[in-house]
Amino acid sequence: MSKQNKEPSTPESRAEKLANKQMLRKVFTSTFFKAFAICLAVLLIYSVCYIAFINPNSVGANTVNPVSDTNTAASAVVQNNNGSASSGDASGDAAATGDTNAAAVTELSASSSKADILSYFNTAINKVKPNAKQVTLNYEKNNQATSITGSIPSFITGLVDKAIEANMGEKDLSSLDPGMVNATTVDQKNAMFPVENESWSSKLTTDNIKEATFTDNGNTYTITVKTKDDEPSEATAHGVGNNGQVMSVIMPSIVTVNAEKFGLSSAIKSVKTGHSDGTVKITVDKATGNVLTANYYFVWTLDASLAGGINATVGFGLEKDFTIAW
Repeated sequence: MSKQNKEPSTPESRAEKLANKQMLRKVFTSTFFKAFAICLAVLLIYSVCYIAFINPNSVGANTVNPVSDTNTAASAVVQNNNGSASSGDASGDAAATGDTNAAAVTELSASSSKADILSYFNTAINKVKPNAKQVTLNYEKNNQATSITGSIPSFITGLVDKAIEANMGEKDLSSLDPGMVNATTVDQKNAMFPVENESWSSKLTTDNIKEATFTDNGNTYTITVKTKDDEPSEATAHGVGNNGQVMSVIMPSIVTVNAEKFGLSSAIKSVKTGHSDGTVKITVDKATGNVLTANYYFVWTLDASLAGGINATVGFGLEKDFTIAW
């Protein structure tokens, strides 16, 4: 049997083979990392949509900053659990009223300072969980506040934004446990009313807020409190920063636990969450000092470092509206 004659190796043929190998390597690398970026972008979508439309309390009740062991966060955990307002009046918990040195304000007037208004707000809002007969969640709305940015390839950021936008909107309250829509027991109110899974509703001080204003409506006050912004941090938690003193902030652990539900936790290297544009607006019955309605809004920012050197940042608006019966 005669052997096939091999084509003689020449400098030109060797250069052509090398060029072909380099081209294949470039095509593979480009395709792989694009596909990988898409997968990680989808991971972000699933995690965020899970937060938006599945009750965050199912992730773990009374979980306060499990991802951080900093001294600041540890101190906040101790503060959050020093007193219990689950029985008796919340005013008995000095920390729950914010400024422990401020005298309780029983009425507001044109001369009321920012500190006076905040004191009145704290006293009123902290009565809800221990004393209200029923707290009703009227609606919860989610929206994409900012487009996704970072090192995700530009050709898919538009697709990611569209996918996220399609999953935003008003939450279907029928999908929640009834006690998370109409809370009547102390445990239910603690779980569903801000700050969720805590026995208190506000520990705000004047250092935490941009402004506090009110309108006298005759029989009621409308009080609006705007919080200072918090930059994205791994230490975001209840009782930490500015928004954590009054809002049900989105903690990094919620995102990572959601990723675990999809078996994709290894793709997330670090997660930071921040909060801005925080606003709480309540109406209070002047005769009783009881909160009748409460509306909460903030923009939370997800800042994630993902496998493959990919970073992504995106912002979401969250609004919750409540009616309180006494």
